[in-house]
Amino acid sequence: MSRFLKLLYGSLIIGTILMAGAAYWMISSLVSESKRIENSARDTLIGITSQTDYELLKFIDTLYRIELGENSVTREQLINQQDILWSRHSTNTSGKAGATYLALPGARKAMSDLLAILEATEKEIADVPFTDKARIKQLISQYRPLIPTLHSVTTEAIRYRTRSIASLHDHLQQVGFWAQIFLPGMLLSGFLVSLILRREHRKLNRLAKNLEETIQSRTQDLQDANQALVEEIDQRKEIEQKLVQAQKMETIGQLTGGIAHDFNNFLAIIQGNAELLEDELDSDLKKMVKSILKATERGAELTQRLLAFSRQQPLRPQQFNYSDLISNIHVLLKRTVGETISLEVSIEDGLWDAVADPGQVENALINMLINSRHAMPKGGKIRLQTRNFVADEQFHKANPELPVGDYVILCVSDTGAGIPEDIQPHVFEPFFTTKKVGEGTGLGLSMIYGFARQSGGIVTLYSDAGKGTTVELILPKGDSAKNNQPLDNNGEEAITGDNQLVLVVEDEPDVRLLAENILTSLNYRTRSAKDANEATQILEKEKNISLILCDVVLPDGKNGPEFFDSISMIYPDVKVVFMSGYPAEVAKRRKLISAHHDLLSKPFQRHRLAHAIHKALNKARVESPAAN
Repeated sequence: MSRFLKLLYGSLIIGTILMAGAAYWMISSLVSESKRIENSARDTLIGITSQTDYELLKFIDTLYRIELGENSVTREQLINQQDILWSRHSTNTSGKAGATYLALPGARKAMSDLLAILEATEKEIADVPFTDKARIKQLISQYRPLIPTLHSVTTEAIRYRTRSIASLHDHLQQVGFWAQIFLPGMLLSGFLVSLILRREHRKLNRLAKNLEETIQSRTQDLQDANQALVEEIDQRKEIEQKLVQAQKMETIGQLTGGIAHDFNNFLAIIQGNAELLEDELDSDLKKMVKSILKATERGAELTQRLLAFSRQQPLRPQQFNYSDLISNIHVLLKRTVGETISLEVSIEDGLWDAVADPGQVENALINMLINSRHAMPKGGKIRLQTRNFVADEQFHKANPELPVGDYVILCVSDTGAGIPEDIQPHVFEPFFTTKKVGEGTGLGLSMIYGFARQSGGIVTLYSDAGKGTTVELILPKGDSAKNNQPLDNNGEEAITGDNQLVLVVEDEPDVRLLAENILTSLNYRTRSAKDANEATQILEKEKNISLILCDVVLPDGKNGPEFFDSISMIYPDVKVVFMSGYPAEVAKRRKLISAHHDLLSKPFQRHRLAHAIHKALNKARVESPAAN
């Protein structure tokens, strides 16, 4: 081979190597630049910045529509749009896309300002009246400054994308320039270039595949986050509905408690005067009086049920076991359900003791069975079941009225007609009933509801129309260290007095006159006053008053115990018996009266008033804290 050819071949080889190296360098540089641009997630970056701008403008537009008085905008829409802004803040500050976003100029400050405004206005967005235009306008003024800030971040994202594309374009121009120069040589080194391109193409395919997988993963994460947000909103709505229902039941309870209190005053007048008439009339007329007394007893039972719903009934909580309780009244339960209905009883092994008033538990169980029996007029099956239950945080979150702890469940299930879904929210309200007129008062389930809440538990109801109903009474677990409350047994004989002078302090004229008449019939002398001031004047004049019969609630802002404490140091020998339309336990729980004071609940029978006064006159004086 000639020297020229050797130089030619040598030059060609050297040129081929140089061109191949140059081509490899250009293509690698192009791939590297493309990879850098893809890794920056520029399109995702522009998407999240633009979406944030859009959601902010949409939220402010909603506020403007509220300000203009559009009726189509709802509170739920406004809260949902604010929740979306919270989601945008979370997306823009987390993950790889968030890191790229926060690298943009002004992005960190924009997200900090957005977070501060969201935290400052979250409660106001939930509570602001739509009619308060000034507050709506103030909210608009708080969010509006974010528009230029977020828009500038979007502009920076676009600039970043433009610069990346321009850089890629420059690289492409350089490749084109050198390709034109080295094209003859590249034809000779095509095989080597094709190998390099094939290898880099595979790399690009892998890169594209990884990018696609990343996008799919991010999309799935966003879908999961959105689903979690929807579920959280639904859960919040459910909890809010339960809280609204609990507040409604509490309000109804306060109303029924007040009605029962006033009704007890009326019953006291009727019952007391009827007892006095009974002593004065002949045998024929006494029958009429006895009918009146029976009616007052039924009225007292009605007020007792109202007090049960309003959680103001007197309870005697004791530790008991459902196995013993059900065994003692099993015959009564069988008679209650009747012959056409089968009763199945299931008691869990190792069942805990419960704490409640056993008598009220029996009444609740019988009421539950009666309701099930009425739901199955043609017969069926009732399952009575007891089991231990531990209320965890999840159950407490769904039922906020029941604290976390250990409980015992009494469950009554039937195969009856069931309760329609639209009626279920009202079944625990007093006087609500689906029965015909005269077949029920509508106080059965409401009494169980009030008794359960007063005992530290709850009652729940589950029902499907046509498939039956299940009612669960959940009561606290017993503690063997606690002692049961003893019962008070008052005698029936009225004990007369010894002509002692009794001062009656009662603002209701008819109740005051009744008390005077009963006391006179019991051989007591009486003086009466309508309020504390008049009673104080009588005490100053009458020095031989032995006892004060005083109502707990008095006019002019002073109650009975406060009045007695104010005069007890001046008249240390005067005893006191308080009377109230509230039961004793309720009055003491409300701190209307101290534990050591005697309290007579209205309506009271003649012999109970006689025993209360006799007991007070013959016991040693106990100083109240206010008297010390």
